[in-house]
Amino acid sequence: MRTHHIERALALLATLGVVACKDVTALKQTNPGQVSAATLYVPQNAQLLVNGAIADFECAYTRYVVGSGLLVDELSNAIGSTANFDYDARRLTTNASYGTGACGNNQQPPIYTTLSTARGSADTVLARLKEWTDAQMPPGVNRTKLIGQAAAYAGYSLVLLGEGMCTAAINLGPELTPDQVFAEAKARFDEAVTAATAANDQATLNLALLGRARTLLDMKQPATAAADAAKIPASFIATTGTDNVNVRRQNFSFLAVNQNNWATVDPSFRGLTLPNGAADPRVAVTNTTKAGTAQGSVIWTPDKYPTLTTVMPIARWAEAQLIIAEARAAAGDIPGAVAAINAVRATRTGVPAYDATGQTAAQVQAQIVEERRRELFLEGHRLGDIRRLGLALSPAAGTAYAGGGGTYGTLTCFPLPDVERVNNPNIAGKTG
Repeated sequence: MRTHHIERALALLATLGVVACKDVTALKQTNPGQVSAATLYVPQNAQLLVNGAIADFECAYTRYVVGSGLLVDELSNAIGSTANFDYDARRLTTNASYGTGACGNNQQPPIYTTLSTARGSADTVLARLKEWTDAQMPPGVNRTKLIGQAAAYAGYSLVLLGEGMCTAAINLGPELTPDQVFAEAKARFDEAVTAATAANDQATLNLALLGRARTLLDMKQPATAAADAAKIPASFIATTGTDNVNVRRQNFSFLAVNQNNWATVDPSFRGLTLPNGAADPRVAVTNTTKAGTAQGSVIWTPDKYPTLTTVMPIARWAEAQLIIAEARAAAGDIPGAVAAINAVRATRTGVPAYDATGQTAAQVQAQIVEERRRELFLEGHRLGDIRRLGLALSPAAGTAYAGGGGTYGTLTCFPLPDVERVNNPNIAGKTG
């Protein structure tokens, strides 16, 4: 119960730091139940503070998986709502709830504030941990290990902001390009790697190394990314925690698709097969035959997330191998790329080895894109891949949007929302 209050306090403090809404903070308010920062951020709460920051990230991450999938081609809208039509059709306005929504039961998945809150929570705890000493820690609490964990989750919040947002800001700072956000992410992962190594915390070290590899790939440094990815053991996986009651900790894909029917698996991810004609188990989906409230929609659910308490992968070995494959292809090492692809395929029952005989590096790279599309389905990678690799939008911009009228837009990222642009004194005000 105390951990839940810590999470809520962290979310409140971080959101105030991100949004800085003058109209609210200028009012005199009294809240006898409010948690004071002076009593919250003390060494005795070090472990709880890090747990709260991780919980903030996990909630933001599950929303990002669904929201980014809806913006691009993993999910489609299934609810008859103009705001949902605009989300799915890539024509979001900058005052839409993707920018202001918090972790809850959201028809339109929140992106910017949730990730910014997670980043703020982790960075705030990280700063305090570096101010405190080992001697101030409660018995059995390793301060260096906590530094590694806080830095790693701050890094993941930032890499998702870089992949998903057109631009972003940190702590009321200037408007940052994705490349600048990736640089911030790498700095956090560097710190996490150093601390996790010193603390002999292998789980956090693997998480940070793979996060840094992902970031380096985003920064167009595939060879360096592959060097980190090669250190990830085959057994590694980091997942979200889950809770059947607390909506912040529920599997948001199940909530949005299976339970509430706000979204459905996109037609481009239905019925995918292997070369032999068999169904591809990596993208197994189920047609419920149930109609959504959006015109013509039918609810198809992803088999990988069958319950509210199914964990969602944040990072895993298969991703590391596909990073290696991409780096090998970029270097013209076709056998090396194929070996990495097949290492992942070998973990999937019924998925045959990939044969690249006679293919060029470009053809192998195209296959890697397809491998990532299927293997990492609904794990928060597709939007970043589309942007990083300049992949064609599907459906193309200008195509008629049958589900709600109008046409598909051109967005390939979430625009900086008005809440940041208007309230951040270091960013020019809203222009449109």
